[in-house]
Amino acid sequence: MTIHIANASEIRPLRNLVLRPNQPIETTFYDLDDHHKTFHLASKVGDTIVSIGTFYPQNDLDIQMTNGYRLRGMATHPNYRRNGAADKLMRKAFQILEKKNCDTIWCNARLIAIDFYKSLGFKETGPKFNISEIGPHYKMYKRLF
Repeated sequence: MTIHIANASEIRPLRNLVLRPNQPIETTFYDLDDHHKTFHLASKVGDTIVSIGTFYPQNDLDIQMTNGYRLRGMATHPNYRRNGAADKLMRKAFQILEKKNCDTIWCNARLIAIDFYKSLGFKETGPKFNISEIGPHYKMYKRLF
């Protein structure tokens, strides 16, 4: 398994499959996908992308931070779950973010992913909320320093 910097077009098919099934691929385009400070990571097994995440600079007003990054589009192919791909991807992201002097990473986590994020040191903050056409979420964050 390898982790590499990817481009948005490489990871959108997996975003679509896991996060927006039966929706147009355009629903997987994020406003900051092409921002100069955004980076996308992909875990690959052979030539197959099995886990992905997008990281872009964005502070959250509810969480005290100076140089925050937001995680979006975290997904692992159903056939490759629980094999360490997402964990390794996130640990690589933490290394990259620390070099960027990111103090806090945060995300809106689907309920199914809460335990995964907690295993990486993320904490929940605020009440559960609903994202239209996607479902219930909690905001989560992790301090990097």
